[in-house]
Amino acid sequence: AAPAFRFRADCEHARSQANRYWAKAVDCHSRGELDKAVAQFMQAARLDGTRADILLHLGTALQDAGDLDDAASCYRRVLALDADNHGALYNLGYIYEEQRRFADAIKCFDDALRVAPKDSDAAINVGNCYMQMDDVGKAIATYEQVVRDDDDCAIGHYNLGSALHARRDLEAAAGHFARTIALEPTYADAHFNLGIVHQELGQLAEALKCYDAAAKLDEKLADAANAADFIRKNFDDGALAGGAPARTED
Repeated sequence: AAPAFRFRADCEHARSQANRYWAKAVDCHSRGELDKAVAQFMQAARLDGTRADILLHLGTALQDAGDLDDAASCYRRVLALDADNHGALYNLGYIYEEQRRFADAIKCFDDALRVAPKDSDAAINVGNCYMQMDDVGKAIATYEQVVRDDDDCAIGHYNLGSALHARRDLEAAAGHFARTIALEPTYADAHFNLGIVHQELGQLAEALKCYDAAAKLDEKLADAANAADFIRKNFDDGALAGGAPARTED
């Protein structure tokens, strides 16, 4: 009986120590001290390697520190303990996407969606993977499902607009960029992309308004200011009103 009792006591002591390291690590992570956080999480994991939450936090700290391979290993260890751990599935999918392992990423995001069907971020990332695989059709279908499920999902409309633009469905793309702006009026990239679509449709006055709005919202968005300057320099008032050809020099 004595050896068993000492073993149980040792386990309880290890768990207590693991909790102390875990608490310190969470505090370090919250303050952006990633190296310290990783070290503390590792100590906690060594003391209690069956804690999926500790391993998940360790993986997140490693991922934030840019150590994607070790972070992925942590998430796989979490999933060995808890196959339906949503955080591990999503984060591992994100790492695979970063590593351009798109098929693996899609599987992880699909599994995350199985666990949490309303996770629009996971669904959007599936669409993003398809876009990077040059499968625009599947990307559009994925984004369309996102906005059907949640018409207030601004990034869903934005990405759908971008995919439709890639397919040259300009009117539909404009509609989704406009919906993005209605949901997030300060979304500079949405204003800029809507400006591009308007310009491609010959709607120069509308394009100019969009470019000006984008440049005002984001001073670092030089392309928007340059596009606005181009229109002002090359099109007269009549062209802006009716989409006429550019001015020509005598």
